[in-house]
Amino acid sequence: MRFTQDMTSAFGEWLECDRIRHALIAERPDIASRTTLHPQRPMLRIHLPGGDVVVARAGDDGPAAWIVGVAASPDPVLHDASSAESATALALTLLDRS
Repeated sequence: MRFTQDMTSAFGEWLECDRIRHALIAERPDIASRTTLHPQRPMLRIHLPGGDVVVARAGDDGPAAWIVGVAASPDPVLHDASSAESATALALTLLDRS
């Protein structure tokens, strides 16, 4: 079987998302049981009482590679991250605020 460029890119995005998840759990082992990967796209969610922290792969058409935010009501917060490393750092900052 030959892999298309789209298949290769999608697999790379999943690997990058998993790398972010591992980096977050290495820094904050307490979130391991509250962290879930989305079953259909490169996105992870850290379940918190005040609002979930979400890290998701951004679309290909923008300057940001990842979107990091807090899905809190009534004021959700979103940040752009240019790399997996900056997405990890942003997520850790948001977790520290929670």
